[in-house]
Amino acid sequence: MIYVGYQGIGKSTLCNKFGNCLDLESGNFWVDGKRIDDWYKVYANIAEHLSNQGKNVFTASHKVFRNYLKEKGIEFVAVFPTLSLKDQWIKKLEDRYNLTQSTKDYKALMNAKEMYEENIKDLMGEERTIEITDINYSLERLINIGKCLYNMGNEK
Repeated sequence: MIYVGYQGIGKSTLCNKFGNCLDLESGNFWVDGKRIDDWYKVYANIAEHLSNQGKNVFTASHKVFRNYLKEKGIEFVAVFPTLSLKDQWIKKLEDRYNLTQSTKDYKALMNAKEMYEENIKDLMGEERTIEITDINYSLERLINIGKCLYNMGNEK
């Protein structure tokens, strides 16, 4: 299954814990400060291929990527925090950036500061969603609930 996850939900942390889980980092599609125009097609092909092998694939939530998945008929579940968590979420991303000082975490923080509400409202419109309603959550638990909700076992 493909899980499209908002920044900071714990994709990397969860995947570091479990073997049947992959964090497919969209930042790898930047080369020398550039990304090809249709990078999201390659990203979707990789995600679909890994998912078809029975992996739980966690990806970024870029709109162009989600739209392409829908265009190709590739199922996914969007995982994101609620609008009411905005201030707490930005604080969480700020703490993460202060700890890591990574460019990736800085970009995530700046994106959330500038686009949180727009991003979340957009994700809320997806067909299959798992909303994070409390800052103290277990992504593993939410994913398991989502599997039951959407009748998604490890059928592949």
